[in-house]
Amino acid sequence: MKKLLIIAVLVLPFFLFTGCKDLLDVEEDISFTIIIDANSQQESFSNSRVYDLAANVDVIEEYGSKIKEVSISRVDVWLSTLLPVEGQRFTGGSISVSRPDGSDITHIASHPQILLQNLLNNKTSITPDSEGLKLLGQLAADPPHRFQVHTQGTVNEGPITFTMHIEFTGKMVANPLN
Repeated sequence: MKKLLIIAVLVLPFFLFTGCKDLLDVEEDISFTIIIDANSQQESFSNSRVYDLAANVDVIEEYGSKIKEVSISRVDVWLSTLLPVEGQRFTGGSISVSRPDGSDITHIASHPQILLQNLLNNKTSITPDSEGLKLLGQLAADPPHRFQVHTQGTVNEGPITFTMHIEFTGKMVANPLN
């Protein structure tokens, strides 16, 4: 019994000190919205822009290089302005992410057919692709916390004039000791 107690006393500090670092992890909700203006005289549009998460999301700026993980779990879209064309609808559209230089473009989500009028001031969830969310989370977590968002879409009838909002929601895990 005495030997068991001695072994426990010797081994217990190892488990305490190796696990303490993870005990100090901080988990925060994260949400950011990218606004895209779509203007085209045609039936299609495309847009790409670099987004600096550290400059736009306080929790990313606050924890910076101490971030261990960012996991995005939800993607919502809506329109805030729309120059309506009667019966105008998305016939297809997609959102992708890449590194800031445009490399490694990975699909995040597609938007199904829907009347554009139904998206006006109406936040709508779209089903995300796990590989795209994984890359977005990685680029969000790693300094310099920048990435490029690519959107493209087609409508049944032009012209296209609207402002689209894409909101990404998830969790950020950081450790102040790192």
